[in-house]
Amino acid sequence: MKTCQEMLVEYWYDNLDLEAVNEWAYSYIKNNSNSPEELFELLDANEYEFEGILLKLAIAGDASFSRQSIAAELLAAQHLIKVASRYLDGSVTPMDICRVVGKIDDGFLGAPRGLPDNVAYYPEWLGGLYHSCDWCNDTWTSSNAPHLKKRLRGSNTSDL
Repeated sequence: MKTCQEMLVEYWYDNLDLEAVNEWAYSYIKNNSNSPEELFELLDANEYEFEGILLKLAIAGDASFSRQSIAAELLAAQHLIKVASRYLDGSVTPMDICRVVGKIDDGFLGAPRGLPDNVAYYPEWLGGLYHSCDWCNDTWTSSNAPHLKKRLRGSNTSDL
């Protein structure tokens, strides 16, 4: 089962909607006898409230968690790998993957780091995907965007 941090990262960097959050919260409550009260609040939340509630839950689990934290970056990279796999198997469109890439690029642009140089942090792990998505629109298909598949197949998952 996904964590609240994973749900929040999917909201920030993909297309997670209130219905998906409600399904997750209901399933979490059903399968965990010790659920935080904020999960119950999610069931009554509207589209403008659920991000704040998820963030409160995420911070309760990790006080340093934020939109540009290393923990969020790791989850964003993992989510991108999942979306890339779905793209390669044909279950999502080029626009779907490029939307995620664009949101990740925008979300981590200017993120404070000051961390060890021997680790690949944003933007290095995007592996050139941002440029592969230049000018992407709804007309792109798997067949007329071979450069995108080539980039994804040629990239080691550690490059994403």
